[in-house]
Amino acid sequence: MQKYRTFTLIELLVVIGIIAILAAMLMPALGKAREKARQTECMNQLKQISLGIEMFKSDNRGKFPPWISNLYPDYINTKKVYQCPMDKDTSSKSDPHPYDNDLAKKFYEIEGNKGVEHDPNVGTEKNQVPHVSYLYQMNNGSSEGVAGSWFGTSEEESPTIADCKEFQLRYGNQDAKKAHPDDPGGPYDPTVFPIVSCFFHVKKNKDGIEHYAPVLQISYSGNFFMSKVRWEYGQWVP
Repeated sequence: MQKYRTFTLIELLVVIGIIAILAAMLMPALGKAREKARQTECMNQLKQISLGIEMFKSDNRGKFPPWISNLYPDYINTKKVYQCPMDKDTSSKSDPHPYDNDLAKKFYEIEGNKGVEHDPNVGTEKNQVPHVSYLYQMNNGSSEGVAGSWFGTSEEESPTIADCKEFQLRYGNQDAKKAHPDDPGGPYDPTVFPIVSCFFHVKKNKDGIEHYAPVLQISYSGNFFMSKVRWEYGQWVP
């Protein structure tokens, strides 16, 4: 009669132990691979948003869109582009019109009312993007309490946040230069001056929060780059 060799309990436990050790060794590498894939996806989404901004500017005499959510659906055809794959908290539903003091709501929440003309800068409720992971710094929100006085403008002038960013681009940030002598001051380079930012990939740095990186950025000129949290220090390279 033919005899069959079988695993003993000890041999089985040894095999399971080896598999567990190998899995533990591979997990960090797999985690980094997933994180890199999400970062790449986020970069592609930011580039789509950048392309949408450039098309909007081409159709509107060089003006930036009031909010990046306004690019949907004419310039960006999916709402998924607005959510970073690292941003899992969609329950908070970031305001698609930040710093507008809820003025936009009065337009898109009454879509069912006949005869109501909607502000083209806001759009109807159907075209709203419910969750925006990215910080858009050329928006039409009010700068009051945000950065108005910081850029040398008065409350009477009622500048938008986009106005403040244009001011900063042209004249630099003198307050920052006083606090940080290594800040170059003067006009900023538009190729590394961020207007759309994603902070969901940032890792801590022992030198302090201003050195945390990477922040994924779309610049004023439309190109993609990475920076530290304090983007004035220039580009960041892995």
